[in-house]
Amino acid sequence: MSLRCSYFSGIFANEPMGSYTFIAAAMELEATCYHEASHAVAEYVFGYGLQSIRVDTVYSKDADGNQMVTFGGEVRRRSRGNGHVSISYGYRPSVFMMGCIAAAGPAGERRYRHEKQIPMRMLGATEGDHQTIDAIAKSLERRGRCRQAFQRHVWSQAQKLVACNDVWIAVSEVAGELYYNGNVTDDQDAERVSQFITPADVYRICRQNGLKRGMLRVA
Repeated sequence: MSLRCSYFSGIFANEPMGSYTFIAAAMELEATCYHEASHAVAEYVFGYGLQSIRVDTVYSKDADGNQMVTFGGEVRRRSRGNGHVSISYGYRPSVFMMGCIAAAGPAGERRYRHEKQIPMRMLGATEGDHQTIDAIAKSLERRGRCRQAFQRHVWSQAQKLVACNDVWIAVSEVAGELYYNGNVTDDQDAERVSQFITPADVYRICRQNGLKRGMLRVA
């Protein structure tokens, strides 16, 4: 199985999970942490501030009454920061950055799944990211640009981003912080458990690995 792939092969991969064991569930949670960590690190290197980073474990029952566990998460942006390096990618800055940041989550999760050799169950986690990318692509299409070319471009750049060693170390450490040391929110109920880390945790980890806020800012 190749790590690099096309946009649709990566975003819409939905391999069967197989036996649902405790270890399999734990790795699905860790994959979600890598997904959100990749978004968070991408936000940082493109010069955006963070408001919150969290993952959710949701407990429910299927039609037969069997217990189900699903995972999700969210990274909320705070503001645009100052950048240091100017790069031109052929699209308006905000357009490229939004697409690449949205694609970074799936790209990071895919690398994690590839390295751990677990099924590429990407579809549920990538629906929102695809909607973000596709909304931009459709807008570009109305202006005479190629919708599919934009999707391919941001996906390729996101895969290159998480392939960078310093970035991947930062992603892995942010994911580990979220997985092992994440704070549990106070408003827990029987059906949802949320754990989070602070933006300061992400900034600290990025700086320790030589990443600067805004180092990939697009001019």
